[in-house]
Amino acid sequence: MLNASRPQFDAIVIGAGPAGSTAAYLLAKSGFHVLVLDKQDFPRDKLCGGLLTRKTVLLLEDLFQTSLDYLTSFQVIAHQSARYGVNLRDWTCFRGKLEYPFHFVDRSVYDAFWLQMACKAGAEFRSGEKVISLTPSSSSVITDTGNQYSGRYIIGADGAPSRLRRLLVAGGYIKGNNNPGLATTLEVMVSASRAPALPDYPLIYFGNIPWGYAWCFPRRDLRILGICGLNQKSGTSLKRAMARFLQTVNVSPDSIGALKSHALPYGNFLNQPGAEKVLLVGDACGLADPLLGEGIYYAHKSGQLAALAAIQSYRYSQNAFTLYRHYLSETIIPELKFVRIVRSIIFSLPGSWPGRALSFLLKISPRKCEETLQGQRSYRWLRPVTTASRK
Repeated sequence: MLNASRPQFDAIVIGAGPAGSTAAYLLAKSGFHVLVLDKQDFPRDKLCGGLLTRKTVLLLEDLFQTSLDYLTSFQVIAHQSARYGVNLRDWTCFRGKLEYPFHFVDRSVYDAFWLQMACKAGAEFRSGEKVISLTPSSSSVITDTGNQYSGRYIIGADGAPSRLRRLLVAGGYIKGNNNPGLATTLEVMVSASRAPALPDYPLIYFGNIPWGYAWCFPRRDLRILGICGLNQKSGTSLKRAMARFLQTVNVSPDSIGALKSHALPYGNFLNQPGAEKVLLVGDACGLADPLLGEGIYYAHKSGQLAALAAIQSYRYSQNAFTLYRHYLSETIIPELKFVRIVRSIIFSLPGSWPGRALSFLLKISPRKCEETLQGQRSYRWLRPVTTASRK
């Protein structure tokens, strides 16, 4: 039997993606005995657009004391582009040039790199461990291997289909919402040589699916093609929409591999991000941009905030959840709430007008729109963000 007064670990992190690895790294650096559990080994396959905005790069440099040159030397940064575009199907709505380029990553390399950083800081990693049971009162979990682990804190970083989130809902600790803000994504990689018409800069496409969008994100020799739609609103077959998109960009279905699907938080963030000493971070907490789906920044940021709450409440661990919820409500949640309202207004427009509306905003004020996406301005009325409020 485990002694509840003497947990095995200071913190158990469930999920070794960017959110979990960030929390594990910061906690281990602070002297915590940290265990990271994941059902998969790393490197793992992770299909994702992998776009890093300026605010993400600045956050990484601050948290990990690193630099773009260092990350590029380890091939963590795979590509960059100072150009971008918005299309309404095959019609070019807008082309722009960024003051600060977008950077792109291969998520299998990216995720493994940050996990390795966490392990170097002192965290212990165990793969092949899928959590099947959670007891928040004792901060303990049981995995499908029969192992039981307990900690002062449990950080849930197990992605959009979070098992920990579902266990908290099933136990009555948080309210279930039937995921009205969840989207489904289809993505595929295609060789640049097989799609010569696709440029080496990111393009967003509207008009292929209601309440959603499609994209083409570049790598040196690859293009990531994807589409997503809000499950309860898109009202169309995602596969049919993907077929229309591929036809729009002149990519033959015969030239691509199998389509891969995954869930995308698209406005289903939690106002109650856990319970007791269980903290949900990243996609498990629904923390992603409800308009364009950016999630990597929110993964790292929420991992940082969860670690900070755990560190500051170590002597009184029951205070961790209150602190974490406070940090989210001061930084991330107000932005996501505002973006969700904007998204609802834009996507409620009929026909092709959502794409036209966004293109119009870019044309009349491109710099402010770009600075908002990059984190230099708040989505709330495009107000400038100070350095102090960004951290």
